[in-house]
Amino acid sequence: MSNSSSSSHTLRVVIVGCGGFSRDYLSVYGSIPNLQVVACIDADLASAQAMAKALGAETASTELDAAVRASADYAVVSTPNFLHVEQATALLRSGKHVLLQKPMARWLDEARALVEFQREQSRRQMGLYMSMLDFGLWWELRQAFATEKRLGSVAQVSMRLGHTGGLAWSKQPNELWRFSREKTGGGAFIMLGVHYIHFLRWLLGLKIKRVLAQTANLHCGRIEGEDICQLQGDLDNGGFVQLSVAWNSHGEHFAIYGTEGSLVYLDNELLRVHSAKPWKTSYFDYERAGQWQSFPGVVPPKLDDPANPHNQHRAFAEAIRTGQKPAVDAIEGLWDMQVTGAVYRSAASGRWEIIHYV
Repeated sequence: MSNSSSSSHTLRVVIVGCGGFSRDYLSVYGSIPNLQVVACIDADLASAQAMAKALGAETASTELDAAVRASADYAVVSTPNFLHVEQATALLRSGKHVLLQKPMARWLDEARALVEFQREQSRRQMGLYMSMLDFGLWWELRQAFATEKRLGSVAQVSMRLGHTGGLAWSKQPNELWRFSREKTGGGAFIMLGVHYIHFLRWLLGLKIKRVLAQTANLHCGRIEGEDICQLQGDLDNGGFVQLSVAWNSHGEHFAIYGTEGSLVYLDNELLRVHSAKPWKTSYFDYERAGQWQSFPGVVPPKLDDPANPHNQHRAFAEAIRTGQKPAVDAIEGLWDMQVTGAVYRSAASGRWEIIHYV
């Protein structure tokens, strides 16, 4: 495998996991300059073959060993949670960088062991794929919050991510890996909550210090884990946080309330802004200082948009090519799992749980 970081160097990539959600974004690999997909791996051979044909890969297989043996610079792992640690470890050991689908692992101990192993592979990077970072809006707001303190001091953050996938899965005749707590590490929270755990920290630079959580399975009897979870917590700036996730009902929002302004984003479409002074970005022009102003049609880019400069698959490829750290590196995945572990402990005990970050 070449270690060249030249912009003219052709990166060679293996894709591990070619079905499900991965179909929504893997086609972006056909648009990244100087990149070649050499192998596609999936438990279902037909899925691996279809992806290999679409991306011009030399190899399609059901065996992870085909990815391990392949001469490649890095691997993209988009498989069920219970396979992440085994597959990422084998690929790192083979000398490849790894872009791993969230969550990093099922349990905190697994995540910690994987990060320790990655650190031992001193020249190999491991990144986490977080789709919310594909959206240029968030990059502009992150800059504004960091340099201009646009919202003042953050007093409260409220977040919700919900869909009815659990209801639909429960009606299917076949068994799905998402039904199993052993294979997922939990339920709706570990699958959805990690998005906003990470996003809160990335966007605002705030960590959750402690949590009080509750979980239940209200409507998805075939699923062993929770289909709904809600938590409240303390931020390290003294502010408060609320986060809820659900597999049994639709609705998403992200809201920040600060001393100098507030921002609410509803269902990936409607943005509402309140600020002490005018505020113009590429996505909105806020003119009425001291009043709420609404901006409809603020929609994230498609996951496979080849023109999106913030696409996280493209960004990881460029990080590897130039020898930079990925946008979301391994330690971030471990922090997400530390919060997730505290949420599940609190839901079981009914007590506040303090989060100790490494």
